[in-house]
Formats: sequence, C-alpha cells, structure tokens
Amino acid sequence: MQQISIDCAEIRSREDFHRIFAAKLRLPEWYGENLDALFDCLTTISAPTTLILLHVQALINNLGGYGRAAINMMEQAERENGAALTITML
Repeated sequence: MQQISIDCAEIRSREDFHRIFAAKLRLPEWYGENLDALFDCLTTISAPTTLILLHVQALINNLGGYGRAAINMMEQAERENGAALTITML
C-alpha cells in the first residue's frame, strides 16, 4: 500500500494546490490542473493508496470556497474509488 502525505498548510493558492498534488501523486504531464481533472485521476487509481492530508483547515482558510470544493471532491472520489483510495484528513 502506498501512503502519500500532503501538508495543506503549504498550500496558499490554487496554483500551489495543483502543483503540490501533481508532484505528490505523480500525476501525468497532461494533468489539467483543475478539480475535475484531479477527480478523474483520483478515481482511476488502481493500486491501494492512502492519501493523508495534514492541516486541512489551512486549506479552507487559505483557499476559501475552492478549498471546501477540493475537500468535497476528494471525499466524492474516495466514495467512488473506495476499493483503492483512502483519504485521511487531519
């Protein structure tokens, strides 16, 4: 099982969000840097993966509505790909 930790306190903009997630998740170059594209990537993970998000409240504080939308999207991706994807938010 793969475990990936992301410190959301490091994310201060949408650009930071997508750059950090793309690097940590090793997303392909064609990754569209938007929430729909990230959803597509998360729901197609096939190897068991745990994504650990640290300081989630910082994501909301720094990105407001976009941060909340990102969290909702990740929860939906976990529901759709629960066989391979586990998301832990701390």
